[in-house]
Amino acid sequence: MTTEIPTQTKAFASEGDECVPGASIADMLRLLSAGATGAILMALREGSLRTKDLTKQVPGYSPRTIYRYAGRLAELDIVDRETEPGVPSKVVHALTTSCGRDLYELVDRFAAASMTRLPDGRVDAHSWASLGLLADLWEAGMVEELACSPKTPTELARGTHGLSYHQVNRRAGLFETAGLICEWEEATRRRYYALTEKTRRAMGLVAAIGHWRHRHAVAGDEVGMAREEMATVLKTVLPLARVPQHAGRCLQIQVLDKDEGPGAEGESVWAEVDEDGALLSCASAASQVDGWARGEVEAWMPALLDGKPRRVRVGGDEQLADDFLTALHAAIWTPVAA
Repeated sequence: MTTEIPTQTKAFASEGDECVPGASIADMLRLLSAGATGAILMALREGSLRTKDLTKQVPGYSPRTIYRYAGRLAELDIVDRETEPGVPSKVVHALTTSCGRDLYELVDRFAAASMTRLPDGRVDAHSWASLGLLADLWEAGMVEELACSPKTPTELARGTHGLSYHQVNRRAGLFETAGLICEWEEATRRRYYALTEKTRRAMGLVAAIGHWRHRHAVAGDEVGMAREEMATVLKTVLPLARVPQHAGRCLQIQVLDKDEGPGAEGESVWAEVDEDGALLSCASAASQVDGWARGEVEAWMPALLDGKPRRVRVGGDEQLADDFLTALHAAIWTPVAA
């Protein structure tokens, strides 16, 4: 008898978790977290597999469950399914050449840097499940709320998600258990929550999904994530980077919409380098700017994913901006030491 591996309860998802073309970043995170979908994606990396063989590669799930989740991937053109004639007929699953292979490669890269692997190389089921809670945290706007500084449950309950204080409190317990937030160690009488390094590194996956959506899931004149979303990603990952040679310097990071003019402000993220070299996100504009980095959403994606900031313009102290971009890329994609 096959025992189904339980998945995390979705805190903010509406009824029905079917993803459709054009699915949001949160939808894609949930798709990867739900049931066997992430494991199926990884299992197909070597080539096509029949349902029976795919089931062997994704233990803990019945063939019916494998078939159902593979169907969800097929709806997004991530997996191609062909029926071989015969009695009974056999279904062969394979990653689609562009859409599916691209998604596999970005997820595999994130898994290599930030997800827990089992001795046989498979990703731990709990690591997949935590992506569903990451989707909830992202969709509720709590990543943005906590990006710069810790917040109390009361402060988090004032967000635009429409949740009550008690609902936020319950979900905070789930997020904490999943390692996405933690209680701030410096808090005294009141409880404060802060983002963990795990969540900050996961912004690499969020940006990667945005890049994948831009290529495969949105109309040609759209981008895979809004400028506000990219600004949230940047301010969230900033504290991971280290540029000790620039201690005391301030940096302005600007994210623009496509075709915004030279004088456009876009979304600004402000950072100050502390005495230890850590980049600290500032909630308000800095009094002075030593260097700046400016680009459209489409330019920031490869800068974060591939370390190729060719279309991100820099100015002022250009070395500060260049070192920031290099450090940011390394902080996201360097594997965590075991």
